[in-house]
Amino acid sequence: MDKSTFIITILSLSLFLTPRAQAQPEAQSGARKTNTPTITVIKLDISDKILKMSYEIRNDSEQDIWICEDISVDLHEFDFEAYMAEDKQTLLIRRRLDIEAVGSSPYAPPRGRYVRLRAGQSRTESLFLSLPVESRFFWASPTKPGKAYAKSLALEIGYYPGDMPGMIRGILEKAEKYRGTKPVVYPTYPSTIKDWFHSLLLFNMYNLPNKLVGHMGEEIVIPWTGQFRMGEQVSRITIDGLRIPYEEKYSLPKVSPPDLNNCTRLEIWYRPSVLDYFFPYPNERDLLSAEEVKYLQSLQKIVADNQERLKEFAHEVSEGLAGGIYTERSTARVICYRDGERLSSFTIYDDRSIVTEEEQCLRYNIGLPSLKTLTKQIQPFHLRLECADNLRNLWTLLQFLYRSRKTYPASKWCASIVRDRRADDISTEYKMRFFKCLAAGEGKCHYAMNRNCKPNSPPDMVLLFEAKAGWNQHGGPELFTFDNHDPKGGCVLLNDGTVKFIRTKQELQQLKWK
Repeated sequence: MDKSTFIITILSLSLFLTPRAQAQPEAQSGARKTNTPTITVIKLDISDKILKMSYEIRNDSEQDIWICEDISVDLHEFDFEAYMAEDKQTLLIRRRLDIEAVGSSPYAPPRGRYVRLRAGQSRTESLFLSLPVESRFFWASPTKPGKAYAKSLALEIGYYPGDMPGMIRGILEKAEKYRGTKPVVYPTYPSTIKDWFHSLLLFNMYNLPNKLVGHMGEEIVIPWTGQFRMGEQVSRITIDGLRIPYEEKYSLPKVSPPDLNNCTRLEIWYRPSVLDYFFPYPNERDLLSAEEVKYLQSLQKIVADNQERLKEFAHEVSEGLAGGIYTERSTARVICYRDGERLSSFTIYDDRSIVTEEEQCLRYNIGLPSLKTLTKQIQPFHLRLECADNLRNLWTLLQFLYRSRKTYPASKWCASIVRDRRADDISTEYKMRFFKCLAAGEGKCHYAMNRNCKPNSPPDMVLLFEAKAGWNQHGGPELFTFDNHDPKGGCVLLNDGTVKFIRTKQELQQLKWK
């Protein structure tokens, strides 16, 4: 670069829309509403070593928008593309899934993770790249190795407006009406849209809390569907008048994750708080009392010195891959010590990315799970959420198996879920996990079914609820237990899939049981 630091601050940039992105009619107030998320660049810094661009994605429409957050595939170790466009002038940063691939392999179809951006909400992200920018090819075809300078920077982000999960379920429900279509096993190239998803049940189970999806209802993972277009739309913004060093390579960018093997103590500073970092969404906070929310908001600094858990965390951190885009929703500033000596520090963004003191950006596809165990103050509440997730998993299976029937098999409900061949897409071992509340200790199943609830019962009637350990338990509130959790209480699942945490006998009696 001619100057040591080149800084551009942009308060507002117009969004360049693709032809498919259409604006909504103006609202009565006169404010213009659009289905398209707007991108505003907040700040662009280009130094000799680093390109950093902060930008806001805002949903000013009256419906949800699902933003493509990352793409992953076994054969590629990065989650977005960065390459010189065909004009040989524009550095293109592309994060979208619904693309006709060039030379991609059907043997390892990629997946896209989409996160919900509610109406009126925004999210701030940062692009963080070492210079010269090294090419990252996912869909595009490389041209030839070499160095160049980009005069423009373009950012493309894929999104779906509206009810994306409902749209996909509708496609799969329609596809499953056609007989004679069996799921395709790779390496055979899928021939129908249903083959890509395998089944409606597997799609639903994929998008319950697990290693792929951390927050049910707020994230969704879908496969790339080849020549079958799913209707993804694209937002694009371009910045001109730049000079960005670029190098086209065929090897992945090299990164050196922080080495925590000598660490004996961590200080972890959560911003804004432990609540915002671990429990960011309304459906998670609904299971917390007002006092619990206040307590978690007060927690900002955590000291961790359990050596076994530190080793687990050190191993997870060492698995980091080359990153480049992170969300600035919540952070954890980690300072590492050996006894009294400060060794290093780094910042975790949104539990998926790390930026080091050496200005490296690393990503973690499944986050850093051991951070929950290091932050022992959240354990009772984390176990409560896992219990609620178990009930949501069981609700999904019951809806799949019995939604068109007149009754649930109350006297054998556990066994029917495990043995029903229509749910063979999910292994028995995996299904058995849903029956156990990890806060309750030993036992094969810690839930019971309300014998009075049927598939067509009112949405607010109790369907499943916490009980002492047993199998195929069914009955009424007399089976409910407050003893599985500390603080005391228990989860109940309503017929519409809602989960509540009940703390008193009065709350229990107010529920609809018949």
